[in-house]
Amino acid sequence: MKPEAVLVETNWVVDVIAPAHLQKQQAIDLLTRAQAGEFGLYVPAICLTEARETVPRRFNPRSQSADLRNFLKWAKIEGKVNPEDAKAAFRVFDQFDGLVANELTKVSERLTELAKLPYLNVFPLSEPMLERQVAIGALDLSLKPYDLAVLAAVLVKAEELQQQNHSWVGFCELDSDLLPWDRSGDRKSILRDLYDQSRIWVYDNFLVEDIDAIPDRWTNAN
Repeated sequence: MKPEAVLVETNWVVDVIAPAHLQKQQAIDLLTRAQAGEFGLYVPAICLTEARETVPRRFNPRSQSADLRNFLKWAKIEGKVNPEDAKAAFRVFDQFDGLVANELTKVSERLTELAKLPYLNVFPLSEPMLERQVAIGALDLSLKPYDLAVLAAVLVKAEELQQQNHSWVGFCELDSDLLPWDRSGDRKSILRDLYDQSRIWVYDNFLVEDIDAIPDRWTNAN
């Protein structure tokens, strides 16, 4: 059994619009499945805003090649790499930096194209979502403002979708702060309860794999 609607967050957006060689196939596959009508795909608009800031910072080409450049400089001095090999390697790094820098100039364009896709539903924060954000902020979650906003948006949107006769909703996300379990697999009680109350099944990947049945823990939820 699969959800009829799937919500995603900033990490999915980043994985779709990253420089071409760094895009994640699972994220792209999720978009393809939505295009095929397998489920509705939804993302808060603030995630596109966050991705616009995250992609250039995360994939800065010089920061990615700096360690290798430093190694080659050291290895050349120490005689562990011959000058010709070092020179060839530096040419590759320069090409890498140039290609990635060019890819990063396309972030805004890719975000615009993504937002226009008819099979991706980009939704703004609504007043109920802002009110939910305030309520969640009073809980002992220690979430950053962006994460609070995304969580509130996801919870409220999931409830709205179910009111529109979607039987149940999945949330694909890679942000460890928003997962309802910790690195050891232990339950984060407050987060788990929030997701359960809104009847959301959380995936820590973009696979949206089948589950046998709607979880029993939802029986008495809301």
